[in-house]
Amino acid sequence: MASSSRTDASGVTRKLIRLGVAVVVVIALYTGGWFYVASRVKETVDRELAASEQGMHSASCSNLSVRGFPFRIGLFCDSVALDDRPTGLSATFGALRSAAQVYRPGHAVLELDGPAQLRITPDLVFDADWDLLRASATAWTNGLDRASLAYDGLKGRLNVPSEGISIGVAATHGEKHIRQSGAALDLAASFSALSLDLGDRALPPLDVAVDMTISDAAKWISTEGPPADAPLGASVELRRLSLDLGDGKVAALSGPLKVGDDGYLSGSLDLDISGIVVWRDRISEAFPEIADTAAQVAQAIEGLSKGNDRAVVKLKVEDGTVYLGLFPIAFIPPF
Repeated sequence: MASSSRTDASGVTRKLIRLGVAVVVVIALYTGGWFYVASRVKETVDRELAASEQGMHSASCSNLSVRGFPFRIGLFCDSVALDDRPTGLSATFGALRSAAQVYRPGHAVLELDGPAQLRITPDLVFDADWDLLRASATAWTNGLDRASLAYDGLKGRLNVPSEGISIGVAATHGEKHIRQSGAALDLAASFSALSLDLGDRALPPLDVAVDMTISDAAKWISTEGPPADAPLGASVELRRLSLDLGDGKVAALSGPLKVGDDGYLSGSLDLDISGIVVWRDRISEAFPEIADTAAQVAQAIEGLSKGNDRAVVKLKVEDGTVYLGLFPIAFIPPF
């Protein structure tokens, strides 16, 4: 019996040794494979970035490295810069950190630090900074399937000296989402406590949210890309565009729209507004030059609401001009 027990024990020991050796071999192969792939990725990116410097569209990534072992792989840069010479657009950003799971390479996440500056010739400059900016994207061989962007503590300023424009923008939180939905493209965005500084006036903070679908536009984020004249000719279903002043004072628009070949919007919209008087006063305070128009529009809406502080009214959009009944109340510039 003792001999049999020793034989069984030695058999178990050999199996454990084989298992341990197999585990070590797998780990060694995986480790070697990861670092081999990482080196190839770095070489490829370095080569593509160097080649871009000789072309019309260039990008740079200072102190590029590939990290994430053992279960992730991603690019890291101390700073990022883009330059599109044909359009005169250039941009600089802070540090970039990205990662994709080894077992799910089609899904990537990244963080981007500020400050950032975007410049468009001759003199448009947008400076921005934020506390945290994160993005994620899912892509396959046919292009981008979906992407999201979220940020906290955004502050920025747009300056165009030749046009006398200086606009400051701030938001405590913001999100943007885009995804293919069959042949259509879904878009959504939101801003918490969005405020604008127009130099000679400051608009009070409000929450903004938009949710829309563009028909036959999924290919815009595929490898095919958008047509050269996009978004001209696009059909849009505006599910909701809401402006929220707080305390239940919300104005929301929804309805179908069409972008004409000339860039002007046409269609019909439902306006659901609560706090008619508050909206009139806020608009008049922010834009005193249109205070009379705001008062007339508010009076018309109140008439349609039979004196209630909430109303749902129809708006018509023709070539960029917004009508309440027969009365033009706003103009939307062309795309």
